[in-house]
Amino acid sequence: MGTPFITLLEPTRLDGYERSKPYDQQPAHIPKAFRDAMEVREAVFVGEQETPLDCEYDADDARSCHWVMYASVNHTTEPEERDPRTGEVTKPRRSETRSTPIGTLRVVPFPHPPHPPYGARYVGNVLQEDDNPGGAKTDGSVPGRRRASTMTSVEEERAASALPFGVDRPTTYHDGKEPYVKLGRMAVIREFRGHHIASQLWRAARKWLEDNPAFFNPSVTELGMDQLKAGDAGDIPKWNGLVCCHAQKAVVKFYEKWGFKVDEGMGEWFEEGIPHVGMFLRLPVKEVNPKV
Repeated sequence: MGTPFITLLEPTRLDGYERSKPYDQQPAHIPKAFRDAMEVREAVFVGEQETPLDCEYDADDARSCHWVMYASVNHTTEPEERDPRTGEVTKPRRSETRSTPIGTLRVVPFPHPPHPPYGARYVGNVLQEDDNPGGAKTDGSVPGRRRASTMTSVEEERAASALPFGVDRPTTYHDGKEPYVKLGRMAVIREFRGHHIASQLWRAARKWLEDNPAFFNPSVTELGMDQLKAGDAGDIPKWNGLVCCHAQKAVVKFYEKWGFKVDEGMGEWFEEGIPHVGMFLRLPVKEVNPKV
């Protein structure tokens, strides 16, 4: 493996992306870096973890920042041929070196959907209706849950907010109001694990976040103080370094090495049948004025 390098793809339009088709069957106008990220995600989440292909791409992809790591990998294009009698090489092996995507992650800006309810089940980022209102386990591991027939006070306030989501229920590390970004879709091709690829990707993303703390902040000029429901500059939503991760339970210790802490108050839920927990980390960022 040659020296790896990392590419950043900032939020971009992905109109025409067909979620039911793999990365190599997407329209040519889809940025190559995003198709490369999907190549990795499909290999890991679809190929290994058996997540349905049409659940891998979601509405957050277009508004997120994506980091993709590449390595120079030698691929054989024509195998070596030998004389069966003498064993001598009659045709040498031919190969070429290509930059191959080997890892990826994304950072999703605020606002976000509500924190997952306890024991909730999501398929394709969609909260599933309860098919077992009695609460008994439906498959030996995932408890059934009943969708509320009326909105809670938090849901009513969120629905009335001018921004897409507004406030949320408070948890151990989130007060329900502070804007946060969400780290996710971390994936490394199997053959390249054990080389600290994920840590290199996170370091690149972390440095970018620390250097660009106002990147995701809403613009007062574009939205206006009324739409932001801000009486003064202090009320304008801005990111102050809080990072969330919806982590698969199997890799919690992996994120803990980076400083993330499990948010016990968020509880546990299931995405594509895989148990998840919430984790938070606060990065040191410089104070910046609201974006105008």
